[in-house]
Amino acid sequence: MASVEVGEVRLPLSEAIYISLQNVRRRFARVAITTASVTLGIAFFVSLMMMASFQAQVGGAGVQPYMYWLLFISLLVCGVGITNSMLIAVAERYKEIGTYKCLGALDRHILEMFLIEAILVGGIGGLAGYVIGLVAAVIYAVANPSVGLQGALAALVKPNPAVPLAGALPVAVGLFVLGVGIAVLLSLIATIYPAYYAARLNPAEALRYEI
Repeated sequence: MASVEVGEVRLPLSEAIYISLQNVRRRFARVAITTASVTLGIAFFVSLMMMASFQAQVGGAGVQPYMYWLLFISLLVCGVGITNSMLIAVAERYKEIGTYKCLGALDRHILEMFLIEAILVGGIGGLAGYVIGLVAAVIYAVANPSVGLQGALAALVKPNPAVPLAGALPVAVGLFVLGVGIAVLLSLIATIYPAYYAARLNPAEALRYEI
């Protein structure tokens, strides 16, 4: 049996997830706003790519280069919003973080909790964004006589090489994987600096902090 050094502090993953879920529950309004930002960004991405796939199905131009710039700008704005929200969350939780550290939590434990929250926000936002984007794209197809519902369904089950990183998969599956993946990755990247800042807080200063 492996020996454990005296004074070593461990935070099991299950406990870190539980703490993160409790933090999300206590700050539901702020988390909901951040998740909505992710949702809108992914919904725009999914709907735009699906609409382009529908157009390609009926002989249209499909995905155009300018679309990638639109997607890049929208996701960049989304990422900045997540970073800002997480920085505010750190400021609101100074004393909480200080208490954790006084009880023995290490920097990596604080970092882990914030990154788990980011994964939760990204995962939920990605799922919701995919559903909204899919619905918006299908509505567009039904309203467009040149595509129609049958054309949309046919496009969803066919691979589209123009879809980045997922062109070998059916459009519906590929955009689901890509949308949720981008949402989680974006949330993690946007949370790295706030999480690192929170992890490096001096516990004595954090406990004296007043909002």
